[in-house]
Amino acid sequence: MKNTIILACCLLLCLACKQKGHSEQALAASDTLETQQTPTATLLHEILDLPACESAVYDAINNRVYASMIGARKAGDGGVATVSLDGAILDKNFIDDLNDPKGIAITQDRLFVSDVTELIEADRKTGKILKKHTAPGCQFLNDVAIDPEGNVYVSDTRTSEIYLLDTNGDFKLWLADKNLDNPNGLLIQDNTMYIASWGRDSAGGRVSKIDMSTKVITVVTPDIVGNLDGIRPYDENRFIISDWQSGSIYLMHKDGTLDKVVQVGQSVGDIAYLQDKKLLLLPMNKQARLLIYELQ
Repeated sequence: MKNTIILACCLLLCLACKQKGHSEQALAASDTLETQQTPTATLLHEILDLPACESAVYDAINNRVYASMIGARKAGDGGVATVSLDGAILDKNFIDDLNDPKGIAITQDRLFVSDVTELIEADRKTGKILKKHTAPGCQFLNDVAIDPEGNVYVSDTRTSEIYLLDTNGDFKLWLADKNLDNPNGLLIQDNTMYIASWGRDSAGGRVSKIDMSTKVITVVTPDIVGNLDGIRPYDENRFIISDWQSGSIYLMHKDGTLDKVVQVGQSVGDIAYLQDKKLLLLPMNKQARLLIYELQ
């Protein structure tokens, strides 16, 4: 009888442990599912009077957004404005007398913005232009990205090339490859560069990635997505990308699958996402404005 009672207790204990294991697995699966849900986008602010707004970058140190403005595509009518996260223009002429400025990136005390055939280097605090970098082959410089060592990369969409401004101040061609597929947006994570391509095909381009040590290019999205412009990290497993042509904003998983977040007007440019604030910044070129959405 005693042995029977002991055996029954053991069986009950095993069953309880098994049920606990299943519960923990279900809870973990639930947590994973929750973190992978597509967020809802809510428009918070619409900042007007930013002619042909193309790119936005948030400066956490100075608590302001830099927004590039192409203008009317006349020589010298482009620039960079500063904007607050609550929707106010702080300084519309933070940097002026540019031509068609597009991508922006910041590092330490510098701000870098592409301007047709030049990479502009300016003082991050004052906006004063310090240097202009160019090379003979530059035709249509677009997005800008900076690696952990402080090297600055800029895409040339027209020539399917990427240029490098190294930490010694030398500006040179880094990679020329037709498989870059008319690169637009750039994002560097560790030793990988992600490329959002405009595409040679009339339907548009894809997202690819480059091993920065070997310069081997691998396609991430097997299918054409659209005329891609911006690419930014959303969380550990997903990226936010923008399609200029359709006005669609997608979450892209690392396997290349896509979830649509929101669709705005055509000509959404080089986006920004503030992970800690859950704010998505959408420059709208044709609409001459900057949209600020909350993602929840």
